[in-house]
Amino acid sequence: MIVSRCFVCGSSNLRADRALSGRLVCTSCGNPYGVRKAGRKNINNFIPFHFLRQYWLFISILVFAFILVII
Repeated sequence: MIVSRCFVCGSSNLRADRALSGRLVCTSCGNPYGVRKAGRKNINNFIPFHFLRQYWLFISILVFAFILVII
């Protein structure tokens, strides 16, 4: 007998759900069998300058607010 395991939690406790037309559902986490855990896709277009621009914007706003408080 082939043991099917849930892709999300790894449990082997599966049952057929009548509301989903007999589709197997994990009794531990409630996810339908065959649905993988949603996660981030690793994209290799990391742009370090984007983060630097955010920091410069934050620092410039902070300096502007500091100057307004002093004056």
